[in-house]
Amino acid sequence: MILLVTRPRRQAVGFARSFRVRFGEEVPIIISPALEVAPAGDPPVLDGISGLIFTSANGVEVFSNLTDDRRLSAYCVGAATAAVARGAGLEVALVAQNADDLVAGLLAAPPGGVLLHLHGVHTRGAVAQRLAAGGQPCRAQVIYDQVAQGLSLQARGVLSGRATVLLPLFSPRSAALVAEAAQSATAPLALAALSPAVRAAWAGPEPALECTARRPDSDAMLDALKMLIDAVQRLEGGDHPS
Repeated sequence: MILLVTRPRRQAVGFARSFRVRFGEEVPIIISPALEVAPAGDPPVLDGISGLIFTSANGVEVFSNLTDDRRLSAYCVGAATAAVARGAGLEVALVAQNADDLVAGLLAAPPGGVLLHLHGVHTRGAVAQRLAAGGQPCRAQVIYDQVAQGLSLQARGVLSGRATVLLPLFSPRSAALVAEAAQSATAPLALAALSPAVRAAWAGPEPALECTARRPDSDAMLDALKMLIDAVQRLEGGDHPS
Protein backbone atom coordinates (compact mmCIF):
# COMPACT_ATOMS: atom_id res chain seq x y z
CA MET A 1 0.00 0.00 0.00
CA ILE A 2 0.98 3.60 -0.63
CA LEU A 3 -0.72 6.67 0.85
CA LEU A 4 -1.17 9.53 -1.62
CA VAL A 5 -2.03 12.85 0.06
CA THR A 6 -3.24 15.57 -2.31
CA ARG A 7 -4.18 18.32 0.17
CA PRO A 8 -2.46 21.74 0.03
CA ARG A 9 1.10 21.19 1.20
CA ARG A 10 0.90 22.53 4.76
CA GLN A 11 -2.25 20.54 5.49
CA ALA A 12 -0.85 17.50 3.70
CA VAL A 13 2.27 17.50 5.86
CA GLY A 14 0.16 17.73 9.01
CA PHE A 15 -2.11 14.89 7.91
CA ALA A 16 0.87 12.72 6.94
CA ARG A 17 2.31 13.32 10.41
CA SER A 18 -0.97 12.24 12.03
CA PHE A 19 -1.06 9.15 9.80
CA ARG A 20 2.47 8.21 10.90
CA VAL A 21 1.59 8.62 14.58
CA ARG A 22 -1.40 6.30 14.22
CA PHE A 23 -0.14 3.73 11.70
CA GLY A 24 3.64 3.79 12.00
CA GLU A 25 6.25 3.74 9.27
CA GLU A 26 5.19 0.74 7.20
CA VAL A 27 3.06 2.52 4.58
CA PRO A 28 5.04 4.85 2.26
CA ILE A 29 3.59 8.36 1.93
CA ILE A 30 3.64 10.56 -1.16
CA ILE A 31 2.57 14.19 -0.88
CA SER A 32 1.45 15.77 -4.14
CA PRO A 33 -0.94 18.72 -3.70
CA ALA A 34 -3.80 18.87 -6.22
CA LEU A 35 -4.28 22.52 -5.33
CA GLU A 36 -2.61 25.29 -3.38
CA VAL A 37 -4.13 28.28 -1.62
CA ALA A 38 -3.25 31.81 -2.76
CA PRO A 39 -4.71 35.16 -1.63
CA ALA A 40 -7.23 36.64 -4.07
CA GLY A 41 -9.35 39.76 -4.11
CA ASP A 42 -9.14 42.75 -1.80
CA PRO A 43 -8.50 42.65 1.97
CA PRO A 44 -11.80 42.51 3.87
CA VAL A 45 -13.33 45.77 5.08
CA LEU A 46 -14.66 45.10 8.57
CA ASP A 47 -16.47 48.38 9.26
CA GLY A 48 -20.09 47.57 10.02
CA ILE A 49 -19.37 43.85 10.40
CA SER A 50 -20.29 42.14 13.67
CA GLY A 51 -18.90 38.64 13.11
CA LEU A 52 -16.91 36.49 10.69
CA ILE A 53 -17.86 33.15 9.14
CA PHE A 54 -15.15 30.69 8.15
CA THR A 55 -16.02 27.43 6.41
CA SER A 56 -12.40 26.28 6.11
CA ALA A 57 -9.09 26.75 7.88
CA ASN A 58 -7.73 28.24 4.64
CA GLY A 59 -10.00 31.25 5.07
CA VAL A 60 -8.78 31.82 8.61
CA GLU A 61 -5.13 31.59 7.60
CA VAL A 62 -5.50 34.01 4.69
CA PHE A 63 -7.56 36.42 6.82
CA SER A 64 -4.97 36.41 9.61
CA ASN A 65 -2.26 37.30 7.07
CA LEU A 66 -4.34 40.13 5.60
CA THR A 67 -5.18 41.99 8.81
CA ASP A 68 -4.23 42.24 12.47
CA ASP A 69 -7.84 42.95 13.47
CA ARG A 70 -9.03 40.28 15.91
CA ARG A 71 -11.96 42.07 17.54
CA LEU A 72 -14.75 40.10 15.81
CA SER A 73 -16.12 36.70 16.83
CA ALA A 74 -15.72 33.76 14.47
CA TYR A 75 -18.40 31.25 13.44
CA CYS A 76 -16.67 28.17 12.09
CA VAL A 77 -17.34 24.96 10.19
CA GLY A 78 -15.22 22.17 11.62
CA ALA A 79 -13.10 21.71 14.70
CA ALA A 80 -9.91 22.21 12.67
CA THR A 81 -11.14 25.57 11.38
CA ALA A 82 -12.06 26.62 14.91
CA ALA A 83 -8.65 25.57 16.23
CA VAL A 84 -6.88 27.67 13.58
CA ALA A 85 -9.17 30.61 14.40
CA ARG A 86 -8.35 30.39 18.11
CA GLY A 87 -4.67 30.08 17.27
CA ALA A 88 -4.93 33.26 15.22
CA GLY A 89 -6.37 35.11 18.21
CA LEU A 90 -10.06 35.08 17.28
CA GLU A 91 -12.84 34.30 19.75
CA VAL A 92 -14.86 31.38 18.40
CA ALA A 93 -18.58 31.80 19.07
CA LEU A 94 -19.87 28.71 17.24
CA VAL A 95 -18.43 25.49 15.83
CA ALA A 96 -20.67 23.56 13.42
CA GLN A 97 -20.05 20.20 11.79
CA ASN A 98 -20.96 21.41 8.30
CA ALA A 99 -22.36 24.42 6.45
CA ASP A 100 -25.96 23.26 6.90
CA ASP A 101 -25.52 23.01 10.66
CA LEU A 102 -23.83 26.42 10.75
CA VAL A 103 -26.73 28.07 8.93
CA ALA A 104 -29.27 26.30 11.13
CA GLY A 105 -27.44 27.31 14.32
CA LEU A 106 -27.15 30.94 13.32
CA LEU A 107 -30.78 31.16 12.27
CA ALA A 108 -31.93 29.46 15.48
CA ALA A 109 -30.04 32.00 17.60
CA PRO A 110 -29.20 34.97 15.34
CA PRO A 111 -26.28 37.02 16.67
CA GLY A 112 -27.62 40.14 14.94
CA GLY A 113 -25.65 42.75 13.12
CA VAL A 114 -24.06 41.87 9.79
CA LEU A 115 -21.94 38.77 9.37
CA LEU A 116 -19.22 38.34 6.73
CA HIS A 117 -18.44 34.97 5.16
CA LEU A 118 -14.80 34.93 4.03
CA HIS A 119 -14.22 32.11 1.57
CA GLY A 120 -12.41 30.88 -1.52
CA VAL A 121 -13.22 31.26 -5.19
CA HIS A 122 -14.63 27.73 -5.17
CA THR A 123 -17.21 27.45 -2.41
CA ARG A 124 -20.38 25.51 -1.68
CA GLY A 125 -23.40 25.86 0.54
CA ALA A 126 -24.57 29.42 -0.30
CA VAL A 127 -24.05 30.30 3.37
CA ALA A 128 -24.44 34.07 3.10
CA GLN A 129 -27.47 33.86 0.83
CA ARG A 130 -29.25 31.37 3.06
CA LEU A 131 -28.58 33.38 6.19
CA ALA A 132 -29.80 36.59 4.60
CA ALA A 133 -32.91 34.84 3.33
CA GLY A 134 -33.55 33.57 6.85
CA GLY A 135 -33.33 37.03 8.42
CA GLN A 136 -29.69 37.16 9.56
CA PRO A 137 -27.87 39.75 7.40
CA CYS A 138 -24.70 38.31 5.91
CA ARG A 139 -22.29 39.30 3.17
CA ALA A 140 -19.77 37.13 1.33
CA GLN A 141 -16.27 37.95 0.11
CA VAL A 142 -13.64 35.95 -1.73
CA ILE A 143 -10.21 36.28 -0.13
CA TYR A 144 -8.34 33.30 -1.61
CA ASP A 145 -8.20 30.99 -4.58
CA GLN A 146 -7.59 27.25 -4.69
CA VAL A 147 -5.17 27.02 -7.59
CA ALA A 148 -5.03 23.66 -9.36
CA GLN A 149 -1.68 21.87 -9.37
CA GLY A 150 -0.62 18.99 -11.59
CA LEU A 151 0.21 15.80 -9.71
CA SER A 152 3.91 15.07 -9.38
CA LEU A 153 5.74 12.51 -11.51
CA GLN A 154 6.03 10.30 -8.42
CA ALA A 155 2.29 10.50 -7.75
CA ARG A 156 1.45 9.70 -11.35
CA GLY A 157 3.88 6.81 -11.17
CA VAL A 158 2.14 5.13 -8.24
CA LEU A 159 -1.26 5.64 -9.90
CA SER A 160 0.14 3.78 -12.90
CA GLY A 161 1.56 0.99 -10.75
CA ARG A 162 0.17 -2.15 -9.15
CA ALA A 163 0.31 -1.35 -5.44
CA THR A 164 -2.93 -0.30 -3.78
CA VAL A 165 -3.10 3.49 -3.41
CA LEU A 166 -4.79 4.80 -0.27
CA LEU A 167 -6.39 8.02 -1.48
CA PRO A 168 -7.95 10.35 1.14
CA LEU A 169 -9.97 13.15 -0.46
CA PHE A 170 -10.92 16.20 1.61
CA SER A 171 -12.93 18.49 -0.68
CA PRO A 172 -15.14 18.22 -3.77
CA ARG A 173 -12.71 20.35 -5.75
CA SER A 174 -9.68 18.22 -4.89
CA ALA A 175 -11.70 15.06 -5.59
CA ALA A 176 -12.58 16.37 -9.05
CA LEU A 177 -8.99 17.38 -9.80
CA VAL A 178 -7.49 14.08 -8.65
CA ALA A 179 -10.19 12.14 -10.52
CA GLU A 180 -9.20 13.91 -13.73
CA ALA A 181 -5.51 13.16 -13.15
CA ALA A 182 -6.27 9.50 -12.35
CA GLN A 183 -8.38 8.69 -15.40
CA SER A 184 -5.81 6.21 -16.74
CA ALA A 185 -4.77 4.83 -13.35
CA THR A 186 -4.03 1.11 -13.23
CA ALA A 187 -3.35 0.88 -9.50
CA PRO A 188 -6.19 -0.39 -7.26
CA LEU A 189 -7.60 2.69 -5.51
CA ALA A 190 -8.78 2.62 -1.89
CA LEU A 191 -10.70 5.86 -1.70
CA ALA A 192 -11.58 7.62 1.58
CA ALA A 193 -13.95 10.59 1.21
CA LEU A 194 -14.39 13.23 3.88
CA SER A 195 -18.12 13.54 3.15
CA PRO A 196 -20.81 12.32 0.73
CA ALA A 197 -20.35 15.55 -1.27
CA VAL A 198 -16.65 14.75 -1.71
CA ARG A 199 -17.46 11.20 -2.83
CA ALA A 200 -20.04 12.53 -5.29
CA ALA A 201 -17.38 14.74 -6.91
CA TRP A 202 -15.17 11.74 -7.73
CA ALA A 203 -15.45 10.94 -11.45
CA GLY A 204 -12.32 8.85 -11.78
CA PRO A 205 -11.87 5.09 -12.05
CA GLU A 206 -14.14 2.95 -9.90
CA PRO A 207 -12.30 2.41 -6.61
CA ALA A 208 -11.45 -1.12 -5.54
CA LEU A 209 -12.41 -0.13 -2.00
CA GLU A 210 -14.04 2.96 -0.57
CA CYS A 211 -15.20 4.47 2.68
CA THR A 212 -16.79 7.78 3.67
CA ALA A 213 -15.74 9.33 6.97
CA ARG A 214 -18.40 9.38 9.67
CA ARG A 215 -17.59 13.02 10.43
CA PRO A 216 -15.92 15.68 8.29
CA ASP A 217 -12.67 15.87 10.28
CA SER A 218 -9.15 14.43 10.18
CA ASP A 219 -9.68 11.94 13.01
CA ALA A 220 -12.67 10.44 11.22
CA MET A 221 -10.64 10.33 8.01
CA LEU A 222 -7.96 8.34 9.81
CA ASP A 223 -10.69 5.98 11.03
CA ALA A 224 -11.85 5.55 7.43
CA LEU A 225 -8.30 4.80 6.32
CA LYS A 226 -8.00 2.22 9.09
CA MET A 227 -11.04 0.43 7.67
CA LEU A 228 -9.49 0.50 4.20
CA ILE A 229 -6.10 -0.70 5.42
CA ASP A 230 -7.74 -3.61 7.24
CA ALA A 231 -9.73 -4.48 4.11
CA VAL A 232 -6.63 -4.39 1.90
CA GLN A 233 -4.74 -6.61 4.31
CA ARG A 234 -7.60 -9.14 4.36
CA LEU A 235 -7.71 -9.16 0.55
CA GLU A 236 -3.96 -9.55 0.28
CA GLY A 237 -4.29 -12.68 2.36
CA GLY A 238 -6.33 -14.02 -0.56
CA ASP A 239 -7.25 -12.00 -3.64
CA HIS A 240 -5.66 -8.63 -4.20
CA PRO A 241 -8.20 -5.81 -4.81
CA SER A 242 -8.67 -5.10 -8.48
